[in-house]
Amino acid sequence: MNMKMLAAIFIALTIIFAGLFIGFYAVDNSTIAHKDTQLKKSQNAYSDAKASSALEAAYAHWNNITIENLANVSAGYTDNATLHWIGGPLNGVYSGIANINSTWSKFFKTWSAVWFYAETPPTVVVNGNYSNVTSTNQFILTPFNNETQVQYLNVSYTLDMMYMDNSWHIYNEIWHITGSGYVSYAQEFAEYNEINALSLQHWNQIAIENLSLIMKEYANNATLHWIGGPLNGTYSGITSINSTWNKFFTAWKAVWFYASTSTTNNPEISINGNMATVSANFTQFIVQNATTNAFQYINTTYAITYYNYGFNGHLGENSFKIVNETFHITGSGNLTDL
Repeated sequence: MNMKMLAAIFIALTIIFAGLFIGFYAVDNSTIAHKDTQLKKSQNAYSDAKASSALEAAYAHWNNITIENLANVSAGYTDNATLHWIGGPLNGVYSGIANINSTWSKFFKTWSAVWFYAETPPTVVVNGNYSNVTSTNQFILTPFNNETQVQYLNVSYTLDMMYMDNSWHIYNEIWHITGSGYVSYAQEFAEYNEINALSLQHWNQIAIENLSLIMKEYANNATLHWIGGPLNGTYSGITSINSTWNKFFTAWKAVWFYASTSTTNNPEISINGNMATVSANFTQFIVQNATTNAFQYINTTYAITYYNYGFNGHLGENSFKIVNETFHITGSGNLTDL
C-alpha cells in the first residue's frame, strides 16, 4: 500500500471520528439542557409547594384563633417566638411561649366568639426554610359580658415562619390593630352617646374641681392646648396637664359650667375609626375668685379628641382616653348678677 492511500485512509478516519465526537457532544449538551430545565421545574414546583404550605399554616393559625383553641395556637410557635401586639389593651411585646400563651388567654377570656376573614389574598414570600406571610384580616367578635353586641377588629398581620420538623412554625408575629368599632348602626349610636357622656363628664369633673378623676380621663401622651388667659400654652403629658389644672383650681374657689344645646352651638361629635372628636362652639364656666370671692365668667370654644384603646372586658365598655384637648378662651369678665 503506497503512502498516498495511507494518507487518504487517515484523513477519512479523522473525519469520521470528528463527526462522531460532534454528534456525541451535541447529544450530551442537549441532555444537560433538558436536565437543567427539569431541575428548574422541580425547584419551582418545590418552592410553590412550600409557599402553599406556608399559606396553609397561616390560615390554620388564624382559624385556631377563631375557635379559641389555645393548645393549637401555642403549638404553632417556636419556643423563642415573639408576638408584637400593637393597639388595644393588650398592646406590648411578648417573648417566649409562656408570655404568648398568657396574652392569647386574655384575648380569649374577653371574647365569647370570634370569626375572621382575609380582606385581600395574603402575600407569601419563601426563602429557603423561612417564609413571610402578610395579610389584612378582619375579626368579628362578641364580648362575654354582652353577647348580643357585635364588634370588629381590623388587623394588619405579619407572620414570619421557620420550616422545621416537616411543618412551619411562627418565630415572629405582628398583630397590628388598625381599626375597631361596632358592626351595627345601633352600636354606632351607642358609641356616639358614650362619647357625648364622656365629654359632659369631663366638664363636670372640671366644675367639681376633682383633679384625680380628671387625670384618669387622659392618655399618657395627651396634649392640652390652653389658648388665652394666664395659663396660655401647650402642655404635653400627664404631669404637665395635672400641673395646669391644679393651677386653674387654685385660682378659683368654685366652678360651674354650661354647655349650650342650641342648634348652632350644640356640641358636635364625629367618629372616625378609633378616633372620636367633640367640638363645642360655646361652653361657659362661671368661676368664683379664690382671693376676692368675685364671680366671673369664662366663655370657651372647646374641642376634645378621644382615642379608643379597645374594649375593656372588666368594665364592659370601650376604653376611650383623651389624647388632645383645646381650651380656647373667647371671652371673660366680671358678673354683676347671678
